[in-house]
Amino acid sequence: MTSASLSLHAFIIPSNVYKGVYPAAPNSTLYYNDSINMPRNDKEAAAICIIVTIVMGLAISITLAITLTGPFTKHTSSQAAVMAMVDNVAPLVFEFTCYLFIGDIFKTSLLLASIYGFSTTISAIVWSNWVGRLADSTSRLLFVRMTMLVQKSAIVASCILFYIILEFNYRPYLLYSFIVVFGCMLKLAFIANNIAIEKDWIMVMTDGDTEIMLTVMKRIDLFCKTMAPVMMGSLMAFGPSVGAIIIAVWNIISVIIEYQLVFQTYKAFPRLASKNKAYIQNGIGEQAPLLNNSPEELSGPSNTETGVDQQRSVSFTEYIHHKIFPASLAAGMLYLTVLSFGGIMTSYLKIVGYSDWTLGLLRAVAGVAGIASTYILPYLSAKIGIIRAGVWALWFESAALIPVVLSFTAWGNQSPWGPIMLFGGMSVSRIGLWVFDISETMLMQQMVDNAHIGSISGWQHSLCNVFELSQFVLTAVVPDPNDFIIPATVSLGAVVAASISYTVFVKQERGHLFHIKKRL
Repeated sequence: MTSASLSLHAFIIPSNVYKGVYPAAPNSTLYYNDSINMPRNDKEAAAICIIVTIVMGLAISITLAITLTGPFTKHTSSQAAVMAMVDNVAPLVFEFTCYLFIGDIFKTSLLLASIYGFSTTISAIVWSNWVGRLADSTSRLLFVRMTMLVQKSAIVASCILFYIILEFNYRPYLLYSFIVVFGCMLKLAFIANNIAIEKDWIMVMTDGDTEIMLTVMKRIDLFCKTMAPVMMGSLMAFGPSVGAIIIAVWNIISVIIEYQLVFQTYKAFPRLASKNKAYIQNGIGEQAPLLNNSPEELSGPSNTETGVDQQRSVSFTEYIHHKIFPASLAAGMLYLTVLSFGGIMTSYLKIVGYSDWTLGLLRAVAGVAGIASTYILPYLSAKIGIIRAGVWALWFESAALIPVVLSFTAWGNQSPWGPIMLFGGMSVSRIGLWVFDISETMLMQQMVDNAHIGSISGWQHSLCNVFELSQFVLTAVVPDPNDFIIPATVSLGAVVAASISYTVFVKQERGHLFHIKKRL
């Protein structure tokens, strides 16, 4: 093995592995200190993280500059892009660091991480459709502000509790139960914000021409997902308590900035204020001055004749009979996976010995692959159309995840190629995942009436959460990291099933799957 490959091998494979899940790394300067989870050669580690962070920051700045001076400005203002970027960073940072905190506190099993994911997901299943209806019936500005405030409050409270547990080890299980409650609040607020911005605001701001806007918004989202783990992995290398303090302070400060950005975007697009009738009907009249309503706009029939249960039943019936349902089902099944840099995989990698800053860099690599999808989709859309781009993307993702599952086998555990198959396959699969995600979002906006987009989007979120819940149930039943191949195999099966479901949708919409040319 050459010195270069030796260095790469030492970087990828941790030395304090869990029960031989991966072979111990060769001699290297990058050994881990369990007390603060940082390489002994801390100057080298810090230098690497700082350099990578600076380079990625420059890349983000350049890309945003190109984006905001290109065709994007024909559809909306730069304020919308900045609002999306700032609004996405905080939840994504906490999503990554939360499971790092859990891994630092509960070091031997995936059970506590699964409980957190299970609880937050079950709350979303129960309440996300209500959130969707609330989005349909509430002032856009008020709704986004409320979701933003709930997000920030939940993150700050969770970070304070994590800090107390990490520093003082004070009643960890009791405080952890409160963290789970705040996590449920954060989950619902995140769903609400996603419905409001991606499914509603963008549609209004672009007059229905969403392809460029959604691609750019997804690119910004993926940049945030790429940058956030690197930044927090670097900071948490000096101790998880430091990371908890920084995240809390950051969210307290950023809420002021985000409030102003949201208001400026709202003022830049007067059409966003037009959704007011249902808003007044739902008993929030004291906020009417925000809407600039006329007396005629305030009138309208009451909605009290239709009960909540009847509304929910009708909405679900419409959803499952809607032509978008097979594509929506495919999007939901993709959430039954541990083969991504989500919470369970992060906890697993923490248990087998990867440090926070290493996980941050590896997750950033996957983020770069996801960013590439935002450049690939416009090309595919022009060549083969949105519907066919989605089916190609899903089957590509299925193929890319096969070596990931193989990396958990006995052969993969003993092979130097195992970690490369694991991280390489997951990173490449992100291209297919995000190409499909953007495609399905566009199809949702094109095929669903504006009046029902919030409710149907809410049901899709519920469906996604059902499958995500299944992931956490699976890892709670099989919490031993040595048996991780079981949830990994089930995850691959779910992606293949999603590909089949979307293929059925393509057949229904197009009448065929392949162009068969007649030969004379």
